[in-house]
Amino acid sequence: MQHETPTLPGLTLQKAFLPPEATLVAVGTDAGRWTDLAAGRACLAPPSSSPGLDAWCGPVGPRHIDWLVLDGCGDALAVLDGAADLLRLRRIDFLQFEEAESGGQLAALYARLQAYGYSLFRFADRNLEFRATPPADGRGGTHMAVAPRHWNRLFARSQGMFRYKDLFPRHGVAPRGIIHVGAHEGEEYVNYREAGCSRVLFVEADPATFATLQTRFAGNGDVVCLNAAVSDRVGRARFSRMSSRQSSSLLEPTGHLTVYPHITVDEIIELETRTLPDLLTSNGLVPGDFNVLAIDAQGSEYRILNGCRSLLPRFDAVVIEVSYAELYEGSGLAADVDDILFAHGFDRVAETSPYHHSWGDALYVRRPG
Repeated sequence: MQHETPTLPGLTLQKAFLPPEATLVAVGTDAGRWTDLAAGRACLAPPSSSPGLDAWCGPVGPRHIDWLVLDGCGDALAVLDGAADLLRLRRIDFLQFEEAESGGQLAALYARLQAYGYSLFRFADRNLEFRATPPADGRGGTHMAVAPRHWNRLFARSQGMFRYKDLFPRHGVAPRGIIHVGAHEGEEYVNYREAGCSRVLFVEADPATFATLQTRFAGNGDVVCLNAAVSDRVGRARFSRMSSRQSSSLLEPTGHLTVYPHITVDEIIELETRTLPDLLTSNGLVPGDFNVLAIDAQGSEYRILNGCRSLLPRFDAVVIEVSYAELYEGSGLAADVDDILFAHGFDRVAETSPYHHSWGDALYVRRPG
């Protein structure tokens, strides 16, 4: 087992940064041994005949890779060439390789990963150090590329979710009206006001939570509050009211109960569901008054998007909570949200996961022209 020692620092990093349910993908002639080294973590190794990670992930592999290890791959740059789409879309969260894997092309590896927005770190002498440039000290070590959605959580750059007063101008978004589905008690209103937008439609499914929301904005002529459960169709659905109301959902919690075991189901109620276009029409609201859509619906985001495809061309930006693992039964994952919004002319320009690996927020902006 003479090859195991160099990869042990990688195990330390994985245990520190990944939840137990995350999936490891290993590429290279030594990839198979990670099944044992991963100590119970799910580990996948694409066949050596695979033309590349992009091609493998499409039909048979995961659409999102939590942790990628290059171990005995021979040509690390060639592996990155075959994962260009995954890297461009930041669907690889962590990428780990020993310096020897670079084949003398460490600077080229760094440049390629940084071009896709990743930050680079080296684990050497029991220290994890940020590297703006590849080291030239000959000490070797384990190198790690980290996708930007993790920076806030792991490296304490800042706290909390998006701040729109900074984010919107950076991506050319000038909000004139915001539809927020899954409003809870309207906590985001201050954030929207700071970004220069007072006109907001808040939609909240839970009648009890809605009562607080409506009271808070009573007398505010810029804010409309509607009590409605938005989904992909008109009908009825069971609503799980959770002990922490912000986790309540039209979908049954699954992984959420593992990630947050202290949050439990208080009761199940039945609600009528509507699509967003139907909701606007029935309340006499003009879609053109709003150019930003925000959805925070605890797993129902994909269904809500499916139900409002006719409205999507009207928006300049979509801010949406996305999941990287199933937290609610039948919820779409981040790649599924990508599929809808990419097809309607949006690019994903930012994402953040400051609280847990399995979920976060993403900003999609309409492509120019």
